[in-house]
Amino acid sequence: MKRRRRPTPSTKPIGRVASHFTREGTPKSPYRTESEAKSAAQLAWTLNGVDLNAYRCDYCFQWHIGKRFRDD
Repeated sequence: MKRRRRPTPSTKPIGRVASHFTREGTPKSPYRTESEAKSAAQLAWTLNGVDLNAYRCDYCFQWHIGKRFRDD
């Protein structure tokens, strides 16, 4: 029995998915696991003092890092 694979997104999305793309319009770096994404966020904090958050992308189903939202 052949195993079905999750469909891969096309290179040109139909609409802009903000969680998947940077402000410049390029795709964000994908991480396979939450742990990898959190490690990358910690490295950004250590090297540059940038506070980033790891989250699961609804577009590509991988993990990305991005700026934290504040409710101030």
